[in-house]
Amino acid sequence: MTKAPEEFAAVRSGVYRAPPSVDRLRRAAAAAKLAWLRLDLESVNAKPRFLAACAQALDFPDTFGANWDALADCLQDLSWRHAAGYVLHLRDARGFARAVPEDYATALEILRDAATFWKERGKVFIVLVDGASDLPLFEL
Repeated sequence: MTKAPEEFAAVRSGVYRAPPSVDRLRRAAAAAKLAWLRLDLESVNAKPRFLAACAQALDFPDTFGANWDALADCLQDLSWRHAAGYVLHLRDARGFARAVPEDYATALEILRDAATFWKERGKVFIVLVDGASDLPLFEL
């Protein structure tokens, strides 16, 4: 397995606010052989749409149960997506956060748990959330 450079070390796994431009991060992630997964949330305004967007963006197996537990299980498996690590970019997340703040908070909690799971196994799992002013900024 290729070791990720320090800016993408497993210890940095977590959920962060995305910088205004992610182009440099995307190039660095590609160089580190990390899977860059883009999750477009522009039209997501409810839990079922969020779960469907996750299933599509991460190419979940057909057995995905479309609930919070199934999301957590899939994020802690990812055996069908072979990569040195993962960067999940949640684009346009503000609408989802405003429409259903409780579901947005649950989604972030599940993503944090997945990041902790992968960090403990020495694998990178970084989530970048557009417009999330309450999260720390991810910087190279």
